[in-house]
Amino acid sequence: MTPCVDLNSSMFRRTALLLLFSFTLTACTPLWQTRPDMSPETLWQARQIELLQFNNWKIQGRTVIRNKQEAWNVGLRWQQNNKDFQIQLLGPFAQGGVSIEGDDNFVIMTMDDGQKLQSTNVEELIAKTLGVALPINALRDWVRGLPYQQSKIELIEYDEKGRIIHLVQQGWDIGFKRYVPFKQYSLPSKIFITQADRSLRLVITSWKNDL
Repeated sequence: MTPCVDLNSSMFRRTALLLLFSFTLTACTPLWQTRPDMSPETLWQARQIELLQFNNWKIQGRTVIRNKQEAWNVGLRWQQNNKDFQIQLLGPFAQGGVSIEGDDNFVIMTMDDGQKLQSTNVEELIAKTLGVALPINALRDWVRGLPYQQSKIELIEYDEKGRIIHLVQQGWDIGFKRYVPFKQYSLPSKIFITQADRSLRLVITSWKNDL
């Protein structure tokens, strides 16, 4: 004879709740958290196509910039609209920070006191004015989890989901330490970048693309 189950017993209720909770966790797991069946290289190819179309975005975060024996804690706001960009560095370079805006051909840097400096090369302008080497051109791709499109890849490694975790370009060693979900994307939120005695540690706290 089949034993009778007391539906009102506390043991039955606990077991049912545990089964329901386990099923709910499995059913609600986002796709970006599941382990894919395709190879990392195949997944990377799909990711790269998608990310190359992600050209309008805005990030906010903070960074630690080291140059030899000096170090600066800097707040960062960066808005990119295709080739047009606006970057704010908030911190020690000037009392209220520095604003940089332009495109691939022309850039204007506005200092805290209102002084404006112009150049055709954003990296040279930053190095000359602020005394630090920042790979701004490459960062536009690196912050999206892409290799810099204008430079040869010396080394690239992926995780099981096809995301870059280690990249070497232009003598810079880039470690992608953490990714976060953003809409249909999985985007970097912590990047460590080093070259000889220079380094840049970037933590992105906010991603937006509704500009």
